Formats: sequence, structure tokens, C-alpha cells
Amino acid sequence: MLQGNTLEGTLHILIVDDNTDFCTNCIDIFESKGYSATAVHDGFDAIEAVKENSFDLVLMDIKMPVMNGVDTYKKIKQIDPRLPVVMMSAYAVEELLVNALREGAFAIFHKPLNFGKLFSTIEYTQKNGAFIMVVDDDNDICESLSDLLHEKGYRVKTANDGNIAVQMSRENLFDVILLDMKLPTMNGLDAYLAIRDIRPSVVVILITGYRNELRNLVDRALQRNACVCLDKPLDIDRLLDIIQGKT
Repeated sequence: MLQGNTLEGTLHILIVDDNTDFCTNCIDIFESKGYSATAVHDGFDAIEAVKENSFDLVLMDIKMPVMNGVDTYKKIKQIDPRLPVVMMSAYAVEELLVNALREGAFAIFHKPLNFGKLFSTIEYTQKNGAFIMVVDDDNDICESLSDLLHEKGYRVKTANDGNIAVQMSRENLFDVILLDMKLPTMNGLDAYLAIRDIRPSVVVILITGYRNELRNLVDRALQRNACVCLDKPLDIDRLLDIIQGKT
């Protein structure tokens, strides 16, 4: 175990990686940011560390000897279901990555780590309020909905096309997704199915200004457990009621 300086009142992060140099580097970077960090080098030690200590977040490599990151995460979730876990990978182990997301990992980061993006994700894990993604190719709609939802106490990110929305779903554990059904590069149904495959429990609210034109896509998404489809211009009161009821 590698133990950094533990400061009372700071975020305490558990790093799980079999690369000792990587762990030491992470501890130094986290401490420079004002966090406390502890590192262990295999899944069994990670499980024991979570049993014996209080952590705010786990940063864990997905490919480790003896016990991989997904199996370790499942054990950690049994001990502390609310502890956010961010997975890392230097390899394209797609099956493990998808399994981690399905199990509820907060995010996946590829090595070498983008620490600026990681810090932002860490801060998001510590905030209250449901986490919502707005997906629409109309920037004005994204901005207005984001402002409105922020005012109501929600955490919000936006995406302007389906491919970005799918990637962001891999990198963030959203509670609710507002998904426009007419998008560039990937239509709303394809985006919905891709998101549903990696985040089976996320609440997806479909939105559209083209109900008649896209009726087939909408119906198929609803048949695959999309929550509801709302027509544009949106009834904001109804939207907020649905979000509140689902979170």
C-alpha cells in the first residue's frame, strides 16, 4: 500500500493499479490538487482497503492480475454501494469496459489519463442532485435546458450528436438523459439503443419536433423501455415533474 498525506476534510481517493510508478505519480498529482490519496496494487487489497477505510472515490485499473477491475468493483459495491468508482484502461478490453459500465461504474478513462477531465469527473461525483445529459443538435435548446436544470439544482452536461452522447454515457453515470430523436451522424433510436446497451438503468426521455415523421423510431424506442416522448416546444412543467418522479 502507498499512503499519501491524509488531510482531514479533503477528498480521499483510493487508487488501484498494479503499476507502482503510476500509483506514485497519481498520488503526487492528487495531492497537488488538494486531495488525499492511497494506492493498492491488486483487487484483494482494494477490497480490504474499502472495508477498513472511508473513501470518497475509487480510481481503478480494469486489467489487473489475479482479480480484474470489474470483479473487484462488484465486491466493492457489495461493501459500499454508493462509493463512486472510475475505471481506467490502457488496453481495448471492450467486454470488460462494457461490463463495468453495466455494473454502474461512474466513468471509464483511457490511459494516459487526461487529469483535467478526471478532476472534473471527480468533482461531479461529489455533488448532490440528479445528473442529467441533454442531447440536441440545437445549441440554443441545450443551453436553455441546461440553464433551467441548473437552476433547479441538477448537474447537467450537453451533447450535440448521437456519437458524442454515447461516448459521454461511457464517461459519466447519468441519472436521466433528454434525447432528441433527430440528430446528425446517428439518429435518436440508434443513439438510444447504444446508450441503453451500456447503461441499462438510465432514464431516457425522448424529445422531438417531428413526431409524425419519426413515429416509427419513437415507437421502437418506447418499446425498448424509453421513459416517454415529449413534443417540442417542451412543456417544461411536465418535463420537470417527470424528472422529479424518476429521480
